[in-house]
Amino acid sequence: MTDARDDALGMLCDPVREWFAGAFPGGPTPAQRLAWPVISAGENALLISPTGTGKTLAGFLAIVDRLMREHAADTLAPGLRCVYVSPLRSLGYDLEKNLSIPLRELQERLGLKTCPIRVGVRTGDTSAHERRKLRETPPHILITTPESLSLLLSQPGWGDHWRGVSHVLVDEVHALAATKRGADLAISLERLADAADGDPSRVGLSATCRPPDPVARFLVGPSRPCSIVEAPRPEGSQSLAIKVESLIRPGEASHRSLTYSRLLRRVRRAVADHRTTVVFANSRPMTEKVAHDLRNAPPGRGERLAAFDGETEVAVHHSALDATKRRDVEERLKTGSLRAVVTSTSLELGVDIGTADLTIQIGLPGGVARCVQRIGRSGHRVGGRARGLILAATAAEVAAGAVTARAARAGEIEPLKPVASPLDVVCQQLIGMACAGETSVDAAYELFRTAGPTADLTRDDFDACINFLSGELSSPAGAYEPEPGAAPRWTSPRIWKRNGWFGIRSGRVRRWFWSNVGTINAEESAAVVADGVAVGSVESAYADRLSPGDRFVLDGRTLEFRRLDGLVLQAKSVGGEAGALPVWHSDRQALSTELAEELAAFRCEASKRAACDGPESVRAWLSETLRIDLRAAEVVAELIEAQDRWSETPGLDVLLVEEFPTPLEPGWTYAFHVPLNRSASEALGRAVSARLARRHGRNAVFQPADLGWTIRFPDEVRLDEAELAGIGSVESLEDDVLEGVDRGELAARRFRHVASTALMVLRNPEPGRRVRVGGMNWVSTRLFPLVKAACPDHPLLRETRREILNDVLDLPAAARWLGTSPTIRLRRLSTPSPFASAWLAPGEGESLQYESPGDALRRLHARMTAVAGGASS
Repeated sequence: MTDARDDALGMLCDPVREWFAGAFPGGPTPAQRLAWPVISAGENALLISPTGTGKTLAGFLAIVDRLMREHAADTLAPGLRCVYVSPLRSLGYDLEKNLSIPLRELQERLGLKTCPIRVGVRTGDTSAHERRKLRETPPHILITTPESLSLLLSQPGWGDHWRGVSHVLVDEVHALAATKRGADLAISLERLADAADGDPSRVGLSATCRPPDPVARFLVGPSRPCSIVEAPRPEGSQSLAIKVESLIRPGEASHRSLTYSRLLRRVRRAVADHRTTVVFANSRPMTEKVAHDLRNAPPGRGERLAAFDGETEVAVHHSALDATKRRDVEERLKTGSLRAVVTSTSLELGVDIGTADLTIQIGLPGGVARCVQRIGRSGHRVGGRARGLILAATAAEVAAGAVTARAARAGEIEPLKPVASPLDVVCQQLIGMACAGETSVDAAYELFRTAGPTADLTRDDFDACINFLSGELSSPAGAYEPEPGAAPRWTSPRIWKRNGWFGIRSGRVRRWFWSNVGTINAEESAAVVADGVAVGSVESAYADRLSPGDRFVLDGRTLEFRRLDGLVLQAKSVGGEAGALPVWHSDRQALSTELAEELAAFRCEASKRAACDGPESVRAWLSETLRIDLRAAEVVAELIEAQDRWSETPGLDVLLVEEFPTPLEPGWTYAFHVPLNRSASEALGRAVSARLARRHGRNAVFQPADLGWTIRFPDEVRLDEAELAGIGSVESLEDDVLEGVDRGELAARRFRHVASTALMVLRNPEPGRRVRVGGMNWVSTRLFPLVKAACPDHPLLRETRREILNDVLDLPAAARWLGTSPTIRLRRLSTPSPFASAWLAPGEGESLQYESPGDALRRLHARMTAVAGGASS
């Protein structure tokens, strides 16, 4: 081992080696020993190493060493040499601070007035003054985000700066590889390589990357080689320590107020017992509520006072908070001045939290990869151990949380599924290319084919995108807006095309691109200013509903609404109880495909053991297998035993259908239990809804969930076993899924996001203009049907269908399970079964319209006439 360490250090130049030896007397970690030779040789590399093993330094030090050698040889010229891309702005600022330490010490060792290596940060938070400085005198190392990189590549003033780039580092590459944001970055990397004098080496960094080959392809494309460097844990380090606790006791029904008060007390105790605790909630409203109450709620009866000052030592961190506040929280975390930070998703990636010694997950993380990422925020240092606590509020959460923890301890990370040729991203990148200058159509197509996500892009799809952007496709007249003075013409041409070349249509389109770049779709926001200080933002639709004196919570503080000045919400900070929680529209956490199947198998095994070995035996088995205490095991066992008494626990090869009267309204609800996660359940459920509703010609209400779905029919519709026998056919499955989609609201909602990414419509209009009345909803309600009618084969409609079937839903997983020919069983019940209540939670759902308005009116008239007749008699 000593020889390997010496070999790794020996390849560094004297100043860098001496600095490292002084800063890290224990020597390089396995990640660093394995990565430095590969990166120094200029190879493409995907470095996979557990959290807290020095990955970032493994990726950067070989590049810093190369630049220092050039400085020593007096060949280090000004200009860009390395581009570092992170999915979070906070990671970039974190890296800038961490890089400044060795660079400053190297400067002092060499006795220089300034450091020979310059570092710069360019994100959406960078000021106009700093942006101009970066363009005029670019640094050697540029830290940026996918969106800012795409924007810079579109600016002619940056064109020559890319020529000297020799290395590109992509941090947390697993967080990008399976998303449209990652597809956008992959194309940007090809554009950067095309602008450089040589093909820059690419280095990807990841802690949770399985399997590695698709991620390597995403990073370097289909034609370049990539070394996959998998580093073991350093000697003496330990695996994750995860504990699952139940907030309900045996014999109790889940009660939201009771479990929340227990949750708050448990979090307070954990914070008091640890130096720094990171608390993850699954939504921004829940994050705000927990942070506010953690600061202000008094301890419960008999509970000792928490040994921390809630006002100064408990912070909030999520993407809707002002950038200055987020960076302040990050800095206070690193210095150890915070006892707790409550966050949603914004800290689950590799931000340095050196003092955190516990992570708390409220509810389910959804997947093993996310669980590992979040728990890994504690003990985030070489030799540290990540410790996590999952707090479950229901019996279903206890079971799913324990299954997730077991898979996380075993390192069973879910495989990533890269996005394939997203046409809205292709459209946006084509506009970015046009902004940079006139471009050959053929050359652009060949460039797209070199990127991993668009390697299989067909020429027909590419040409359709070009034709749409240049105005050559049919456009609905009703989709145009009058000029001048109104919002932009939503489907007007963005580029020109002639003689095999294309370019930007006007400077106005260039400005649209610069203010709408990226694939992250969010509702229009109103900035919140409290007592003259920027706090964050809320959705403008939420801000519009506030009246003077209304109170709401942001940054863990209660604010009082005063007035709305355009898109700026003026408020003042007030004391007292918490106000309302702002509404941010975001998808809830769902189980991964693998976890859903594992959870279904676990339920089935527990049911069989209870039947064969008795209740006491199954409780001991649950406690031992899932590493939960006997009280939590009792809670899970009670749920499974209740299901078996009331209905049955379905096996992996059974589609269990439970019928029960719809509460509080006439009709019947059908609960379908399957071993599939939400996206696959929704795909199959929409197909089944279409098949049944089409047969009866009646509207239905559909609600998907993990492990199944529910369908509500009016009282005239009642299903029988013979009718259900035909719903499991694989034949015409895709067509039936699409019909189930078209009869509801999903397609229109997704089209809005696709149209926004492709810049058919603008999330952010020109300065001084707001999105038209109704926000972006008119895209779903008016523009979508107009485009469908005028051009059914429009590339953005095709992308909407692809995204729904493969990204939002999981049609392949649903088809694979149907291919096993599961047995379909119907049980008629008087109330929802325990599993239906626990996992499917029948309630509000999406209306699927199969009945014509005329038929609906006639049926309503007949019902009212019958009621009136009955009353008169």
